[in-house]
Amino acid sequence: MDIDFGPPDRHGDLPGTPLQQCGTYAAVMAAFGCNPVLADIHDGSVLLGRARVHVRRVGPLRMAWLPRGPVWTDAATPILQHRALAALPRAAPWRALWAIGCDSAGIRRGLQAAKGLEMAELDLAPCATARRAAQHGKWRNRLKRAEASDLNVTARPLLLPQDAPLLAQETAQRRRRGYAALPHAFTEKWTKLAPDSTLLLTARENGTPVGFMLMLLHAPVATYHIGWSGPRGRALNVHNLLLWRASQDLAARGYTRLDLGRTDTARTPGIARFKMGTGAAPRAVGPTTLCL
Repeated sequence: MDIDFGPPDRHGDLPGTPLQQCGTYAAVMAAFGCNPVLADIHDGSVLLGRARVHVRRVGPLRMAWLPRGPVWTDAATPILQHRALAALPRAAPWRALWAIGCDSAGIRRGLQAAKGLEMAELDLAPCATARRAAQHGKWRNRLKRAEASDLNVTARPLLLPQDAPLLAQETAQRRRRGYAALPHAFTEKWTKLAPDSTLLLTARENGTPVGFMLMLLHAPVATYHIGWSGPRGRALNVHNLLLWRASQDLAARGYTRLDLGRTDTARTPGIARFKMGTGAAPRAVGPTTLCL
């Protein structure tokens, strides 16, 4: 097995690459002071996987963060994946404390620093009829009511500073509800580095915004990033409508999956039900472990 650190980035993102392993995410992290390092994993001439490692010094300590990686090809059997994860820190041209958050829930290496979790992934490959039929009955009924309302939905890339008031609405909502999300500085960097890699859907009633959703695009996958709805938007089930319109737009462009983020049935059961009600499938993500 060979691990090549710093190869030319000719292959781009592998199919199914999650947000944290895509090239644009690496560029954003670099803008925040991290050193993104690409590692290709081969077995002979066969590519097994790719890993984007974010390296940063914290005082005298060098940290190497590998979130939701590596991304494997079909050639990577579980045994080869296990061997590659064990070999990665040893093969690196520098010594570091590694924090590895692997998507494979069954693969664990090192001291556990964070528990595993479950993500919701919406398959966009089926036709619209099949995707709609996969929705939970109550979710689909709310969508029908939203579709019958007098809402105007627009879909376009995020434009800053024009759309800053919408982001401010989400910031205020975040503070009220006490949930965590990536800072808007991340959104601003992403938009600056990849201005066409966002999808903003806004619902308006009589010209007044009542809700929005923002997706980050890293083809052929898209990731739900942030959203907001006011009291009127919630009464009109605006997020059901926006998420359905987003899935329609993305599927028409050839995107194969929409990642909806974490489902935490203990802390946020309502949000978890909403995400799974779309017809999404759960994906178990392994714990984050520390190793040298």
